[in-house]
Amino acid sequence: MNLRQSLHAFILLTLFAACAAPDKGGPETAAPIAELNAAPGLNERFVAEDGVSIDDATATFEGESREVAVHRDAIVAALGIERGDVVADIGAGTGLFLAPFNAAVGPRGKVFAVDIAPRFVEHMRERAGREGLAQVEAVLCTEKSVELPPRSTDLAFVCDTYHHFEYPRNTLASLFSALRPGGELVVLDFERIPGVSREWILGHVRADKATFRAEIEAAGFEFVEELELPLVENYVLRFRRP
Repeated sequence: MNLRQSLHAFILLTLFAACAAPDKGGPETAAPIAELNAAPGLNERFVAEDGVSIDDATATFEGESREVAVHRDAIVAALGIERGDVVADIGAGTGLFLAPFNAAVGPRGKVFAVDIAPRFVEHMRERAGREGLAQVEAVLCTEKSVELPPRSTDLAFVCDTYHHFEYPRNTLASLFSALRPGGELVVLDFERIPGVSREWILGHVRADKATFRAEIEAAGFEFVEELELPLVENYVLRFRRP
């Protein structure tokens, strides 16, 4: 075998080894994934120009009838946020968690307030300025991506929003890309148990906790634990990017 043949064989072996390398779980970058819409129409009233008003949304998302609003401080404390962390609030809505997240990350940290509704994003941008939440940056996402830079985030928090993911495989891939290795994904969502959960939950939320956990693990995340919090209708699952 001459030098040129030896070099050619070496290149082929190198390429084969790269292709055959075991999958470590999850994509490094968020490439488009072919999938059907898992929640068609669920976000229409939020993204429409004449959709839900800020006042109505604030009353719904931040009122005392919503248990995550009542137990907001306990939820934030359980997340274990450290000073200097970068936190992404995915589906931040009207900004229920902006103030406690801003305080938790401190002056060297950052809070990405991510939402699919342009009016919510603009409202959170104005709210951050009005309330002096200097670490908050409002981000408009798409139905398939959280639109965050790769390896930019230490903790992604998804509160009552995972069931709104229309394209969960794509959105999870973008979350995996946005998290730093060892970064965490915390999903808080509704318990969907036939015969136990309210009819609204059964009709609104497409799947139960086990199904959502399986989807998230299939996207490359490692399950860490289910957090114990004083919540009746919601559960909280913690995952990690390997």
